[in-house]
Amino acid sequence: MATAYKMKTCSISGKRLRANNKNFYFNASTPDKLHPYSKKMDNLRRTLGVSVDKVKQLVTLINR
Repeated sequence: MATAYKMKTCSISGKRLRANNKNFYFNASTPDKLHPYSKKMDNLRRTLGVSVDKVKQLVTLINR
């Protein structure tokens, strides 16, 4: 029998990833206890030193 994994959509990239602490940071203030951005997208945002909106714009341009 296959295991059903809970999935979560990164609010920056729109990608669906397994909802776990490998892909998302812990966030006590959300219902699922996971940050809305994936670790990869949040780290990219921090490295670039830009806002979430700027990274979303970049992802949109790449996905065109």
